[in-house]
Order: sequence, then structure tokens, then C-alpha cells
Amino acid sequence: MWYIGIFDFVSEKFHMSWWMGAGLGFLRGGPLGAVIGGTIEHFLGKKLQKKMRESLPGIIHQGEFITCLVVILSRVATESRAMSPKQVAVIHKFFNKNLGYDTSDLKSLDRLIEEVQSKRPDIDRFVVEYKNSCRNNYNLLLLALCYQIVLVENALGEETQSLIKKLGLELGLSYDQHNEIREKYSLEYFKTPYHILGLSSDVSNDEIKKAYRKLASQCHPDKVAKEDKNTIHEAHLKFLEVQSAYRELEKIRKF
Repeated sequence: MWYIGIFDFVSEKFHMSWWMGAGLGFLRGGPLGAVIGGTIEHFLGKKLQKKMRESLPGIIHQGEFITCLVVILSRVATESRAMSPKQVAVIHKFFNKNLGYDTSDLKSLDRLIEEVQSKRPDIDRFVVEYKNSCRNNYNLLLLALCYQIVLVENALGEETQSLIKKLGLELGLSYDQHNEIREKYSLEYFKTPYHILGLSSDVSNDEIKKAYRKLASQCHPDKVAKEDKNTIHEAHLKFLEVQSAYRELEKIRKF
């Protein structure tokens, strides 16, 4: 269990009306922090806020944390298919077991889940807000929950896997950290850019550049221009893979 906490809204009536009203405008690009943080947290009593601080240390904006968590999980679940009852149950179980949500509280989350399925918002800004709200203390938790919600339906296809990989990078997690989560779910390790370039993750930027130049030269399509079509095609794919790996490391390591 990642953590134990108790979180409940003082007014369930307000909670429901907020999700079903103007508050959902943030899914269409509205101001997330102003709508969520300022509104929900205003209705949290001091006692409940204190319990949140005790049970979820490091979270500074409870409303944004809760909302972004639901949005991201719902969005990952719907990347390649409609969200199933089993996947909704993953979210319900987490909120019930770890945050003390009862049946009426869970119903209030369902409206947000439905809206995410309908709007399919880009998750980038929700990831940023999630990280800010918990000061990066629960980034591994989010990644693990993403795997839970897709594996419950065996829905880890190429599109979903690509989204989760992108999410891991946006959360600032290393490939090693990501692979540790995959190992917990008996998944094969990612083929990381370091693997493609034949390097370990602790190499210098200069070593990366050197390995890239060597591999790019070895697998350049011009090297096999006189070979059969299959050989040329394989060389082209390998060249593109090497290029993509190098560019990804350029972006991550900023060299």
C-alpha cells in the first residue's frame, strides 16, 4: 500500500454540483488552479485538511491532486478503447481504500470520469499540476496506478504504452525507475534509448554523442544501397531507431 489517508468533502451536495457545473470548464482549457484549488479546498474544513497533511505528507494542493489524478488515470484508460467498469472500479477502489471515499463520494467522481472520456483532454498540463500539487512526492504512485488501470483489462497496447512512457518522462522518472514499476507487474523492461545505443544510463553526454555517430554510420541506408530490399528496409528502420533514441536523450539530458 502506498499510503493511508482519510479525505472527505464537507458538502457532498456542493461536490456534485461543482463537477456537474462550470468547474468542468478546465477540461476544455480553462484555468485549472483557480477553478480547482480555490474552490474545493475552500470547502475542506481545517480538521480534514489537517488529516490530509498527516496522511499524505507533501501534498500542498489537495483539490488539484485529487482532480489531476482522476483525469490522468481516466485519460490513460481511454487512450485506445472505451473505459470499462473494471477500470472505473480501479479508481473507486483507490479512493475508497486510501482516501476514505464512500458510495456518494465515488458517484461525484464518476461525472469527471465521464467528461474525460468525452473530451479526451491532453494530459500534459494535468501532469504539471499533479507534480506541483504533491511536490513530486507521488510520481511513482501515479505511474503504478496507470499500469493497474490498463492491465485490469489487459489493454496495454502500443498506443497506451506510448502514452505511459511519455507520462513517465513528464513525471521526471528515470528509465530505471520506470522499469522497476514494470517489473512489479511482471512486464518486460522498456527498450530504452540507452539500450538502443548500447550504453548504460550513467554515461556522459560525450559518450552518447560518440556512440550515436558510430551507430548512425554503421546502419546508414547508404551503406547497404546495393543489397536486397529487405536488408535496405531493415537498415532504414535501425537508422530511424538510433536517430529517435539520440533525439530522446538530447531532450531529456538537454545537451
